[in-house]
Amino acid sequence: MEYKPEKSNEKSHNHGWIAGRIYFNREDKRIIVKRSHSGFGYTMNLGNKWTWVFNIIVIILAVLFAVIVARVF
Repeated sequence: MEYKPEKSNEKSHNHGWIAGRIYFNREDKRIIVKRSHSGFGYTMNLGNKWTWVFNIIVIILAVLFAVIVARVF
């Protein structure tokens, strides 16, 4: 299901995109968003709180992994 902004105006095509690279839209409930500008690839909606929870968990796991590897070697 594609997200459609409620108001249609000139900015609706770029609604949520910052500099064409970063997607931040609190009204859009999707976590993963297809990049419409480049034609391929996906990005995360930084306006969704679950994106931040996921990113924090990944960072914690990476730090734990680095600490465990550093102690072993």
